[in-house]
Amino acid sequence: MPILSEVWPLGSWRPGLAFFLLKLFSMKTDKILIVADDSESSIKVIEYGFNLARDLSAKVILLSVVDPIYSLGNPDAGVFPDDALMVSKAGAVAFLNAMKENYGAGIDVELLTPVGDVQPVVCETAMQQGADLIVTGTHGRTGLAFLFKGSVAGSIIHHSPVPVCVVPIGK
Repeated sequence: MPILSEVWPLGSWRPGLAFFLLKLFSMKTDKILIVADDSESSIKVIEYGFNLARDLSAKVILLSVVDPIYSLGNPDAGVFPDDALMVSKAGAVAFLNAMKENYGAGIDVELLTPVGDVQPVVCETAMQQGADLIVTGTHGRTGLAFLFKGSVAGSIIHHSPVPVCVVPIGK
């Protein structure tokens, strides 16, 4: 495999760019944390993360955080919060298992479905599991949608202890 200076002479590059690219290609990535929910749009993130892991011969931690705010249940209908949380968690596990089967062939994969607020759980998991990279998606919300729903990806970027790769999953 030719080295970078054989492909593009480093003298023609700006020094900062050359340093960045040399650093990027020398970075070892052994474990990738892929963050997904059980939505159709997350499949693009999962596929990208698994392809990256395959290219880098890295292990994968496939993470779906179950946010209890979305598992309130309906006590009037006999669905209590704990039951709703168990159903949400079971759905997340089923989704992650399906994604592992579809995209994880030949890759060492660990599935995690912790309960909590997404951003802190993702950053804590990255530290605890020794992830070298986080792969997540963004819907690219703007305006009122951004104001009311915020940006989980942006929050992860600002608080992450490791590099973050953001895959656009919007329209």
